[in-house]
Amino acid sequence: MKLLLFDIDGTMLTTQGVGRQAVERALSTLTGEPVSAQGIPFSGKTDPQILREVLLAHGLTDVPAPLLQEAVALYVEAMHELLVPERVRLLDGVRPLLEHLQTRPDVHLALLTGNVEPMAYLKLRAVGLDHHFAFGAFGSDHADRAELPPIAIRRARAHTGHTFHGPDVVIIGDTEHDICCGRGVGAFSVAVCTGHFSRDHLATFGPDVLLDDLRDPALFVRHVMHRAA
Repeated sequence: MKLLLFDIDGTMLTTQGVGRQAVERALSTLTGEPVSAQGIPFSGKTDPQILREVLLAHGLTDVPAPLLQEAVALYVEAMHELLVPERVRLLDGVRPLLEHLQTRPDVHLALLTGNVEPMAYLKLRAVGLDHHFAFGAFGSDHADRAELPPIAIRRARAHTGHTFHGPDVVIIGDTEHDICCGRGVGAFSVAVCTGHFSRDHLATFGPDVLLDDLRDPALFVRHVMHRAA
C-alpha cells in the first residue's frame, strides 16, 4: 500500500503569477503601504514562510504570530478575488494520472503542499481536482515543510486505518524542498521538471525518481510504484 503525497503549484497546476500578486495585495492592505514581493523566491515554500519573508524584506524586524495569521487571512481573501479560471492552468497529464491512480487498490492519494488548506482546495477546485484529495498536510499545519510529512502520515492513518512507513510514503513535487522534506521519515521522492527548476538542478538533490513531467501514467507506475516497492 502506497501513500502518494502530491504538491500542487508547479506539480499539478500553475496560477501564472496570481499568487505573487495576491501576496502583494494582502500585505499592502496589512501594512497600509505598497509592498513588493519581487525578487523573493516562492517555489517550495509554505504560505506562512513566504508572507513572513516578504514582510521582513519590507522592513519589519519581527512578524509575531497574530500579525502572520492576519496576513494569511488577507492572502486567502485576495486569492479568492484574483484566481479567475483563465489564470489557472492544469499541467499536462495530471488529470489522467490521478484518475488512473484513484482506481488502484494499492494507492491512497493525499496532499503535501505549502499552501494553507483553504488555498489548496481553492486552487484544486478551479481545475476540478479537489475530489481526488480527502486529506493532506498544509502550510497552515506548519511553516516548515520538513514538518509536514509526519502530519500527512498521521492523517493517512486516521483516514485509511493503515500505517505507512518509509518508501511506502511517496512525495511528488517540483522543487528541492519536495525532494528533501521527506527524508526524516524515509519517504520515496519523485521530482518533476514542470516548475521553475531544471532537471540538472533537481538532480543535485538526489530524488529517487526524476521525471520530465506527469504525462504518462504507465511511466509513472513503472518508475515510481515498482521502484518504491
